[in-house]
Amino acid sequence: MRTLGAGLLTLIATIAVVCAVPSLWAHYRVVDPAGFTSFVEPMATDRAIQDLIADELAVQISDQASGVVPSSIVEPATRAYTRSDQFPADFADVLGQQHDWLFTEPTTEAQRNGIMELNLTPMVNRVLKGYGLSGVRVDGQIEVALSESQRSGLEAGRYRAIGDRITQVGFGAAAVAAIAALLALVIARRRGFTLAALGVGVVAAAAVSWLLGALMRSRARDEVAGAENSPRRVAELIIDKAVADFHTTALVVGGAGVVAVALGILVSLIFERRQAR
Repeated sequence: MRTLGAGLLTLIATIAVVCAVPSLWAHYRVVDPAGFTSFVEPMATDRAIQDLIADELAVQISDQASGVVPSSIVEPATRAYTRSDQFPADFADVLGQQHDWLFTEPTTEAQRNGIMELNLTPMVNRVLKGYGLSGVRVDGQIEVALSESQRSGLEAGRYRAIGDRITQVGFGAAAVAAIAALLALVIARRRGFTLAALGVGVVAAAAVSWLLGALMRSRARDEVAGAENSPRRVAELIIDKAVADFHTTALVVGGAGVVAVALGILVSLIFERRQAR
């Protein structure tokens, strides 16, 4: 009976870990606003992202100046800005606006029917004021469509309910996994074997998370496929970095599972030797 109970609890713990790993990663990296900002801000140091944003800013500034300011002046200014200490915070702020768009319930009809856009006005103003282009005027907002909301599914507030559910599942599953694993070890007749079984479950959860990361990349890329060239490429780079971070998390979890398996086997061997004596 104790063996059956330990096995059942081990299975429950494994299922809970499978749910907890991707959910907690999504909560801390995507759903939580502060966590999202701290996650994406370091991406601004990536040279490819810097160059893509610089190119987009140069295009927008040239359009505002009606071609009067030559690209030989605009492009060095935008590149100097994206390599400055000011850029990471501005980059995180722009992405934070998109986070708010997706995770905050829309309050107006315009928001519900609007198109998800990147507001580059603060960045353009920063370049104009700080990098020798003060003679250029910006009339109104400079916004670049990231996608057509009706086609891609990136409507305002689309992930509000999903985000709340992910948070609930993540913390709930983590609690269930911890309690079930502890109880399994307490009631098990062969604790070493049970620990090894729990480790196998954690490795399985890591493998499932790895596969989910690949699916997440494909889905996220589809949602930004309708964006203009530079914003789309920036979004794809961010998606790739996020998936890489998720895969790293899965590897860490898998490594912890392997350690648990090794410890379980070691405990079983030590116990068997004591019994043999």
